[in-house]
Amino acid sequence: MKSSKLIFLLSITLFCISACSSHDSTNQISNSNHQSITDKKVFKPETQDHQTSDQLSFETILAGKNPTSNFSIDAEHNFFQLKIINKSKLMITFNIVNNENGQEVFTDQVKPNKIWTWNSSTTYPKGLDSGKYTIQYRSNGNNMNGIAYGQLSSTPK
Repeated sequence: MKSSKLIFLLSITLFCISACSSHDSTNQISNSNHQSITDKKVFKPETQDHQTSDQLSFETILAGKNPTSNFSIDAEHNFFQLKIINKSKLMITFNIVNNENGQEVFTDQVKPNKIWTWNSSTTYPKGLDSGKYTIQYRSNGNNMNGIAYGQLSSTPK
């Protein structure tokens, strides 16, 4: 009789622990800014003030002969920062093109084993036009080695 009561008591305890742990779990979703935020059912308003206006637009491994990066700029995030890390002994040449109108934003080069950065606000104080963009990388037909990062922002930096 005592063992059946003990088993019953353990069963109820395990059930309660199981129900409580699954009930307390928080669902996570990802917003357009690639930040993790809590599901709206349990979202606390005071945490909304801590969201950033920046978003990583792309990360491209520069390998092979003709890698490209594609990204979009909207009216809310029209400032763009580009960072290219050249890990090779070869010069990397690249150009940014606005796919909407076919215009080249600019062309530049990254020296071997160097890091190159650019912020659109230095050249475009009001930001870039909304639309889709492509960055084309090349190294005189040679395989390259590097990485490129693009980040959008709602404010100039």
